[in-house]
Amino acid sequence: MSQHVRSLGVIAVAFVVAMAAASGTAVAGAKLEFRLSNQLPASHHISKGIILFANKVKEYSKGAIEVKVFDSAQLYKDTEIVEALQEGLIESGLVPVNKWSGMIPAADVFEMPFVFKDLTSIKKFIDAGAGELLDKEFQKRAVKTLFWVDYGYIQFFNNKRPLTKPDDFKGVTMRSFSSGDADTLKALGAAPTVMSSSEMYMALQRGTMDGATTGMPAAVSRKIQEVQKFMTEANYTTAQFVIQANLKWWDKLPQDQREAILKAGREAEEWIRGAIAQSEDEAKKVIQKAGVQIHALTPEARPLFIKATEPVRESFAKKSGDLAKKLMEIALGLK
Repeated sequence: MSQHVRSLGVIAVAFVVAMAAASGTAVAGAKLEFRLSNQLPASHHISKGIILFANKVKEYSKGAIEVKVFDSAQLYKDTEIVEALQEGLIESGLVPVNKWSGMIPAADVFEMPFVFKDLTSIKKFIDAGAGELLDKEFQKRAVKTLFWVDYGYIQFFNNKRPLTKPDDFKGVTMRSFSSGDADTLKALGAAPTVMSSSEMYMALQRGTMDGATTGMPAAVSRKIQEVQKFMTEANYTTAQFVIQANLKWWDKLPQDQREAILKAGREAEEWIRGAIAQSEDEAKKVIQKAGVQIHALTPEARPLFIKATEPVRESFAKKSGDLAKKLMEIALGLK
């Protein structure tokens, strides 16, 4: 065989391999690399959980798969990641579930008030069928769920009085983090103002707001315990994230590689839940030590809060269709 023919053969093989890689087709013996876009800083416990995921993927695939993690929105912001995944501009990424609400209104179920009682409730909700229902909707829109990422709970802080029943909220001015959260506060009788977390401390210190809604770790990071007297540990709403992949890319992966990725995802999901629980416990101790009176909702009081905020959930179910109704049935049926 002439040198010219051999050269043409090498070029042809190289071309086939390049085209296969570009199309996402697996080449026997080839190492798979994929990118994961993360908008959170590397120091965040969720980011650490994502690194654990990457390490476990490598372990369970026996080195055949490598996940390249890009922190701090180096590739995509939280407002861009859904479209990037749908269009195949990135293989995988961390997505705030509420960023799907424009296309899938029922995705806002996680932010409904008094639906999830404690840190174990989200896992129960997802495992009871909610995860599968939502993933079917995501797949209709070209995206596949790899694993769920819990974020933690929101509590009530204020300077006026202990908020132990809905009537206590009347006349209390409160900082709110979103319009949906403001709807909950209005239903309870408070006067909410949507305000960024960076403005919260000054408003509470100056007394322009009596109270605020925020999570315990976030409260400690903003030193809210220095300017508030009371906290109600209500776990009344939460934020939820999910690691997702472009569906076309996912469907082309061999079964053994998919299994390795999903197995790693299950471990990362549980690790992140544990990290949240520890973060919440540590923050609660700091808040208590600062002299804030903490009131946990009693079993008798919780139904009163559920009843008072029923219009918020009813409006959500009405506007968000049958899927929202199914998800709310699952959530409210949890023990």
